[in-house]
Amino acid sequence: MEKKTKKRALRKKLFKVILRYIILFLIIGGLVYFVQYRIENTEKIIYVAPKPTVKIEKPHLGNIEKEVTFPTYIEARDMIAVIPFVQGTITNYNIKVGDYVYKDQILAQIDPTPFEQQKLQAQAAYDAYKSTFDRVEALYKKNATTAQNYDEIKAKMDAAKAQLELASVQLGYASVKAPVNGTVLLAPQSIGNVAAAPTPIAVIANLESQIVNIQVPEKYYDIFVKNKDKIEIKLSRPQSDAIATAALLSIDPYIKPESKVFIVKAKLIGDLTFFRPGMYTLATITYEKIENVYVLKQESKKLDGSLYYYDESDQKAHYLDKAFIETTDENNELFRIPKKYKDYNFIVEGQNTVFDSQKVNVSTNN
Repeated sequence: MEKKTKKRALRKKLFKVILRYIILFLIIGGLVYFVQYRIENTEKIIYVAPKPTVKIEKPHLGNIEKEVTFPTYIEARDMIAVIPFVQGTITNYNIKVGDYVYKDQILAQIDPTPFEQQKLQAQAAYDAYKSTFDRVEALYKKNATTAQNYDEIKAKMDAAKAQLELASVQLGYASVKAPVNGTVLLAPQSIGNVAAAPTPIAVIANLESQIVNIQVPEKYYDIFVKNKDKIEIKLSRPQSDAIATAALLSIDPYIKPESKVFIVKAKLIGDLTFFRPGMYTLATITYEKIENVYVLKQESKKLDGSLYYYDESDQKAHYLDKAFIETTDENNELFRIPKKYKDYNFIVEGQNTVFDSQKVNVSTNN
């Protein structure tokens, strides 16, 4: 009897466990069914990427200037040493290195006293001979003296006149003047020094004759020689608006073996107010001009040199390989477009974010 009771209890317990699992499976199955039903009956959302916006531009007629830029320094073509022509004590010396001086400006004054005395003596001698000559000449015209006497006194008067002129010149040399407009590079004297050749009063750079010696890599030699009659040179100073032009003087006929460069020499012309010897400048050399061709800005290209254009008929961007527009006619700003593409709408902004045959929006903002 006791065994039967235990069996019934065991079966009852087993039944409850089985019933519990059946209920759990039903709940899970119901949840799965519910989720699947919702998924199948929910409207599907498809993400569509927005069309990229681009800016387009047609090629326009323009000029391409082929140019290269190299650093250089301004030099004075003429370095003039101002040597005194007379000797004496310097009584006035007001110049210093860096001063700008003008032609005929007095740089130093040498004590003029000895030269003033020489001129006075020469003047007195000339006046005496001139007076004597006037009397002899009057007599000679009346045949009251000989031709020899007339010639002798005339020769003495002429010699005295020459001495007077020499004394005047030497007195003038006591005021040492600048021979040209320029900048004082050396001022080695001072008041109290004795001025005498060959020690200069000053060394002046002639600012009317400033040059640049531009070092150009060997690879440009043939191009420059071929186009030497077309070469134009502009000089600019970094961090300054100052610009000057320069006229080509020469192209060296040889290449420096140690540096593989050749020298292009040019003379500065025009307004040189803001250019001085020793200044660092950038020399931009234009060696060829291609005029009246269709061009686009360099920014229109992708990194690999290819382009995209916009087709209005399908509103899509289309890829154009660089081989179709590749040209050597370009500079840092512009490149040449073949004439057959002159009516194409090239993508000039946004070309790096589109792909071939992709629909795009065209920006209406200028």
